[in-house]
Amino acid sequence: MEKVYKTAVYLRLSRDEENEKESVSISNQRNMLMNFIESRKDLQFSAEYSDDGYSGYNFERPQFQKMIEDVKKGEIECIVVKDFSRLGRNFQKTEEYLQRIFPELGVRFISVGNCYDSNREQSASERLANPIINLMNEYHVMETSQKVRNVLEHYRRNGKFIGNHAVYGYVIRNKHLEVDPEVAETVRKIFNLKIEGMSNQAIATYLNDIGVSSPLEHKIENGVPVTGKHFRNSEKALWSSVSVRRILENPIYIGTLIQGKTTSLSYRDRRRFKKDPSELIAFENSHEAIIPETTFLIVQDLLSRDTCSGKNLDRVHVFSGFAYCHNCGKALYHRHSAGQDAYLECRNRECHHKGTVKEKILVNAVFETLKKHMEIVLNYSEPVIKSDFINNLNLTSIELKTLENQVSQLKESQKNLDIQKENSIISEQDYTEMYDFYSAKIKKAEIEAEEIRCQKIHLLECADEIRNQYEKYFNATELTRSMVATFIEKIEVFSKTKIKIYFRYEDIFKTDGVANGS
Repeated sequence: MEKVYKTAVYLRLSRDEENEKESVSISNQRNMLMNFIESRKDLQFSAEYSDDGYSGYNFERPQFQKMIEDVKKGEIECIVVKDFSRLGRNFQKTEEYLQRIFPELGVRFISVGNCYDSNREQSASERLANPIINLMNEYHVMETSQKVRNVLEHYRRNGKFIGNHAVYGYVIRNKHLEVDPEVAETVRKIFNLKIEGMSNQAIATYLNDIGVSSPLEHKIENGVPVTGKHFRNSEKALWSSVSVRRILENPIYIGTLIQGKTTSLSYRDRRRFKKDPSELIAFENSHEAIIPETTFLIVQDLLSRDTCSGKNLDRVHVFSGFAYCHNCGKALYHRHSAGQDAYLECRNRECHHKGTVKEKILVNAVFETLKKHMEIVLNYSEPVIKSDFINNLNLTSIELKTLENQVSQLKESQKNLDIQKENSIISEQDYTEMYDFYSAKIKKAEIEAEEIRCQKIHLLECADEIRNQYEKYFNATELTRSMVATFIEKIEVFSKTKIKIYFRYEDIFKTDGVANGS
């Protein structure tokens, strides 16, 4: 009596094939295979396994793996597919299943479209043709992968958004980002609170307290499929310092689109790797900005500074990260004891001439000097000419001076290495290691200097926007953290009565006669 096999039909369709011919659709595969089973007396339908939306290259598909487990349990004795490509498009793995795994499991395998039945002896031509068919199936994956990469790269270079969902604050329409007005207000609030002196965690706590939905919760509320629900620490996904910082650091909010930050090695290896920053494409003005560029640059500066809020306070001190000891260059710390005036002092034990100043004196001096600076910028100045600005940039920027001095010192150290090597003071190996170390430091400093130059030059193009900031604060009656963060780059304290102020935009406007300090 002929054996009747408990038979499963296996169906598969990848996302890349959804727009192809109807012949590969799940319903068409099902109809074809059920008709085939009904026409065979030795096959009895037992189960259907369907992986819809899964690549054939990866065999870790949920329904395929469940089918293999059922084969091992003895519940399935025969597997039927439309053709080899439905089983898989990975040549090595497909051949492994056909030649080793299926025979070891004792399961019969039938590919209807290829006229393949493992119970039937294959002819010489079939044994030659079938591996070629499977090799061509993998070639299809390789070709499709390359086409997808090319299309995505084209979209990136033309400033089109290619993500699956929009960044918080935007919606996607026709592959372009458009501002979501309601959520955009939250983004602006986050940037403003940071400039006002709030820490990232304090901002997160504030947003949670007033009931603003976090980026993850916003997606869930709008029906966007997410994989991050496991990050919930409570019934509702909350804001955190990390989610706040991600927003503060993202240039997408000034209209700059940076995509393709990660990539895979090939269609064979789908692991994701971060691209080198030099390989990234930044597409400026690709969409409407939510915040001004000057605001974004100020916040990036704040994020790089060493600031901390006082105990049980949600805001940093007005001068935190801006006031420094002139003698040792270390940051000054705020000190306030009961019954005494508040001070800013240097806590560096190795500093012999510690910069110390009363808070009240520093606040008054900075406020009065800043008011004079604002008055001259608004009433007696105009943006410098770009050529003059570029020529004098290195002379006016304290950041560039510091980096250039660093490069000069490092190059001098390299010269000393040459002398030490010539006099056999250091070995060849030590010389090479130290020379490479100094070279790396020099390159890093030169890159940072170039970034600052580009940023400063770009600020000149934002002169009108910067002037608006001056007008906004001109009528202020007291010094605030926002004013310090917006207009001041650094405050050096020499003594209780002598300070020097470096203004953030002093090289953008012609401000002859404005004192840099008081």
